[in-house]
Amino acid sequence: MSGGSRTIELDGVDALGAGAVGRPGARRFFIQARKAGDRLTVLVEKEQVALLAAEVTAFLDRLAPDLDDDVGAAEATAEVTEPVVPLFRARMIGIGFEPERRLVLLELREHGGEEPDEEPEGFVARIFATPAQVRAMAVRGAEAVAAGRPLCSWCSFPIDPDGHACPRWN
Repeated sequence: MSGGSRTIELDGVDALGAGAVGRPGARRFFIQARKAGDRLTVLVEKEQVALLAAEVTAFLDRLAPDLDDDVGAAEATAEVTEPVVPLFRARMIGIGFEPERRLVLLELREHGGEEPDEEPEGFVARIFATPAQVRAMAVRGAEAVAAGRPLCSWCSFPIDPDGHACPRWN
């Protein structure tokens, strides 16, 4: 039994960002799109941001190396801005491209359908942005992921600000 999805479409966003809020070890990661005073914030996992950053970069490089990619202009607006109030948590993220309009589609889904014919429940956000905006979001997202806690050289687990009990020292 399906309750259906609620689709939010932001076509031609003014800004698209990815980032984290909080101190390392207790951060929460977000993707945020803004258009004409409206702001959509979606909670995501750190691993989703890392994978999205890598996949978007590879996708755009394969798609069309000749795309106008003035990332510098888009970087100024590629950050997550506060207050950060997520509408939902994304479980699935997809990437697409509309060649006629030269826009990238990011689709964030709250839930995925378990069966092929089943319509997923929850929110579906469809964000259309320029390649430069998407690439700038990927750069900011990768920077946010890298700004986390340093990894222990012995065990590769994160080192907390209060110290680290390395399992390899036991």
